[in-house]
Formats: sequence, structure tokens, C-alpha cells
Amino acid sequence: MRNLLIIFFAVAAMAVVYVFQLREAWLTRDLTYERAREGYVSHDEILPAVFARSEILIYAADAGAVSFIVPDGKRAQKGETVARVDGREARYLTAPAAGLVCARTDGLEEILTPAALLEADLAELFARCGGAEEAAFKRNPAGAPTAVESDTPPAGEPPAEERSFVQAGGAAGKIINNLQPVWAYIAAGNTQGVLKGDRLFINVDGAVRACTVERVGAPGLGLVVSFPQYINSVTNTRVKEVGWRKETPTYGVVVPAAALFAQGEEVGVYAVESGIINFRRVKILDRNGSFASVDNLQSGYTVVTNPREGLQGVSADSY
Repeated sequence: MRNLLIIFFAVAAMAVVYVFQLREAWLTRDLTYERAREGYVSHDEILPAVFARSEILIYAADAGAVSFIVPDGKRAQKGETVARVDGREARYLTAPAAGLVCARTDGLEEILTPAALLEADLAELFARCGGAEEAAFKRNPAGAPTAVESDTPPAGEPPAEERSFVQAGGAAGKIINNLQPVWAYIAAGNTQGVLKGDRLFINVDGAVRACTVERVGAPGLGLVVSFPQYINSVTNTRVKEVGWRKETPTYGVVVPAAALFAQGEEVGVYAVESGIINFRRVKILDRNGSFASVDNLQSGYTVVTNPREGLQGVSADSY
């Protein structure tokens, strides 16, 4: 009888252990994790922007295949040979001004200028541009002067790196004056309270830059701003998303906002400590739609990003 009792309790204990293992496996199913890190929680409003630069087109008199001698993005001096057009005969194109060489044109070089952003009717201007998508901006102006051609090849001509075809009288490329400031139209829907001359902070490709409001459009027509310097990352594209920084970012330990979990009146995160998931109460210093800056949590802790009830004390072996 005693042996039967021992066997019974042993089996019961094994069953309890098995049930708890099943419970833990069920609770930790599909859990996702991320490490807390030191950083900023920002409040940038992401908006499309169209950049206007000081640009001069390089025209070709004859049709032909274009080979650029000066690579894209490299600076050329005024009068320097930058490209060759192989048509009925070889023609060499020189830079009409000093600046960065760009082999791509979008037809907006003489339409979308800083002066146009400042003075023109914005709705009419962008209607002429064909909309807000860069793909709709492709065209070549005709009947433009071709005074930048030369029949004399440069000394020590390097091999051509890019070849494209240009129509007679079409633009083979352009020169961007990178010593002139860049202007931009920012498609902000809400410009209430913003005045001409205000200083804004705009995140362009990860770098926060100060700019000056030059014009506030009619409701729904956004802002025109000028940057004090040229921005290299807008050389190859004029349309991109930027972040309008409306509040000072908060520095601290940052976790995904989805990791925050409420237990009664307390808010915290489920953090992995020595392989065990424990609830850690935190104080939220700041948050946006994606991340939260918190107190009472060290950088480097692994937190559960899809928390649920019952995780306290559960093993994080699946991590």
C-alpha cells in the first residue's frame, strides 16, 4: 500500500510539473524581445518635402550617347570639360558654371527654383511640375542655348563612367551650385502659428538642421524654408521625407512603446533577469507613437515587446 502511495504522489508531482511546463510554454508562445537602449524619444512630424537648388543645365546641340568624364557628385570648375556626346561626331561639353556635376535631369531645374518658391503661386507652380511625385517630373526642355559645347578634347581624358542618350537641344546633365543655400517646400498640413522668419528644426536624412521660414502658404499649402548651407544628400533627389521637430527630444533609456504594460495602477515592462521574466515598474518620461523614454530601467535589459498577463516569474528560455 505504501509503495502505491509513493508511486501515486510521484506521478502526481510529475503531472504538476508537466502542467506548469505546458503553462509556461503557452504563456511564452510567440513572445518577442528587444534590448533597452540609451537614446532620444523625438516628436518629429514626418512630411514630404521638395528641394529647390541653384542649378544650370548642360545642353547638347547634337543627339548622341553621353559619356560623363567628371563623375556624378564631383565638383567641376567653370569651363571644365565634363562630358562627351558621341553623335555624328564627338562633341565635348563644358561646365557653364562651377558646381557639382549631375548626370540626371528632371525638367524642373528652370521651374522649381528658390525664387519660384518665394514668389510664385504654389498651387499653380506644383501643377506645372506635374504633381508631387518625382517620377512625374521627367521631361527635357527644348530650344535652349547650347553655348557650352567644345570640339577640343581635354588633356588626359579619363574613361567614361556613365552613358545615356540625349536628343538634339536636350539637357545632357546639369551643374548644381553647392555653395548656394538649399530651399525646400514642406507639405505641412497644419501651419497654424508659424510666421515668416521663424526658425524651425528639420531632420533631413538623420541630421537635424535649422532653417528659416521664408513663406507660409495658404491653408493646406505648407511652408517654404531656406537652409543656411547646401545639403549634400539632396544632390541626387529633390523629393524626400523630412521630420519637422516640434518638441525637444527627451534623452533616457528607450524601449518600444509596445513593451509598456499596466498592472493595476502601475505601469512597467517585463524584463528578462537571469533568464526569468520579471515585471519592472517604470516611470514614463516621454513617449511618441513608437518609443518611450523610461526611468528605473538600465540600458541593455531585454524587455518583452508583446507582453501579456501571467508572465511574472516565467522562464525566458525561448529567448
